[in-house]
Amino acid sequence: MIIFIYAVLVFLVLRFSVTLFNFLSNPKMGNYGRKFTDLVSIIVRIEKDEAEAAGLLASIAAQDYKNVQIIIQSVEDTDFLKRAKGDYFLFLEANTNLKNGFIHSLIYRTKVFNLALLNVIPTQRNIGFLANCIYPVSDFVLLNLFPLRLVRLINHPVFATANESCLFFDAGIYRDFEWGTSVKGLTFRALEIVKRIKQERLKADVLLGNRLIYLEEQRLMPDFHLFSERLMMNFNNNVFVALIYLTLVIAGPIVMVMELEPALLVLPAGLIFLSRVMTSFLSSQNPVPNILLHPLQMLALLLLLLKNAWTRVFLGVGEKK
Repeated sequence: MIIFIYAVLVFLVLRFSVTLFNFLSNPKMGNYGRKFTDLVSIIVRIEKDEAEAAGLLASIAAQDYKNVQIIIQSVEDTDFLKRAKGDYFLFLEANTNLKNGFIHSLIYRTKVFNLALLNVIPTQRNIGFLANCIYPVSDFVLLNLFPLRLVRLINHPVFATANESCLFFDAGIYRDFEWGTSVKGLTFRALEIVKRIKQERLKADVLLGNRLIYLEEQRLMPDFHLFSERLMMNFNNNVFVALIYLTLVIAGPIVMVMELEPALLVLPAGLIFLSRVMTSFLSSQNPVPNILLHPLQMLALLLLLLKNAWTRVFLGVGEKK
């Protein structure tokens, strides 16, 4: 038992170190104040009809960036590239909204760092008890497992992560490598594209939205399966790795509470508390609900990953390869 407790403490320190690295390196999208006129093709992805993207289209119309071409792309549509004429491609999910200056800032950062892809993780706007118990776990897992700055700094596929909601491509590079066609059929195409960009010795970057792009108000969980699949991406879709993570992150603290003296719990409790504060500020969320609801969020994480693991192992359902 003592060996297990030591393993839990070591993993907790490692996770805290990654969170601290993210906090200090501050991988957030900035509003840089620069102006550009390049044509940007905005490809809005919808599931059923254009009504899904009403809020997003309104936020695009309110932008100070006017040289845009808007293309509505349904799930079945694979010919958008023939219509897209822009110097840059901006892929957006229908449930996102943009703040003024966002498109200018995308172009500025892409030009400065010579990026093939800039991936931005939208800020969550969680409304209600259920949403606050479930949605924040995605940022929690990502920011205490993955140092985001290393996506751009280390050009190796192992340092790859991605979010499907906002993808900004250099259009010329996208056309040359035909990434849309090459990853067709995969559930999470963005991650595979980031890996291929690194294999081609090109540059990709992943940043937090910093309220410049945010998800529409999330009150309920519309698709538990999709959300659990996205969580599993953090473990490279490996069920065994995810189960080890759950054992160390959820079972570990419970065992420590049962086995250790209260005075010895100050360090792990402090590290968990500080991690929640840092991940909340990084993801532009209120830290108080995340701290108070931490046990329920960990329960939600446990149920989501166990459900996904059961589906993959016993039903053979998972991400397409």
